[in-house]
Amino acid sequence: MKASPASKLLAAAALAGTVGLVAAGAGAAVTTPTRPGAVPGALAKPHVVAFRATYHGTMSLLWSDSSVKVTSLVGTGTVPGVGASTLKGTGTSSPSSTCDPFSGAATITAAKGALVLRVVSSAKQSACAAGSAAPTAVTVKGVATVVNGRGVYLAAKGSLAISGSFSIQSTAAGSKESDQFTATLVGKLTVK
Repeated sequence: MKASPASKLLAAAALAGTVGLVAAGAGAAVTTPTRPGAVPGALAKPHVVAFRATYHGTMSLLWSDSSVKVTSLVGTGTVPGVGASTLKGTGTSSPSSTCDPFSGAATITAAKGALVLRVVSSAKQSACAAGSAAPTAVTVKGVATVVNGRGVYLAAKGSLAISGSFSIQSTAAGSKESDQFTATLVGKLTVK
């Protein structure tokens, strides 16, 4: 069964938004704040931190006969207690219906730290198109696993729930488009 244009777009957007989760500011300095009473050089005890941020930005899609790729996803948002951050990512999906799984990778970068995220294609990840043909809106839901972290997110472990949306304009093979997206990531992480 040939995937509808909307399902392809939805899958790609979900992957980008989800995985998307890629950080900007490569090469930016990352500092680790010192907790009161901490002894420099002492081993920090793992502790749990809450994460919540909503990102707004632009994603680029490339359609083929059997898949859609998020070639670039860049958005900005604010993490309470950490400050302004950038989400950058890429992803892919092989849509066959109006709701399909997606996968991808992303980085969230802020002055105080960074997170590296991964989304593995599974039933937990879905990009669902509102209609069966483009143009249409796409909603994305999934879970991004934390692969690593720096700064305030040193040695981070855990996962972030992803929810987001975007609209696609075309699903024709060979077409490229740039769309606006919104993605919210929420979760609790264990850090050092």
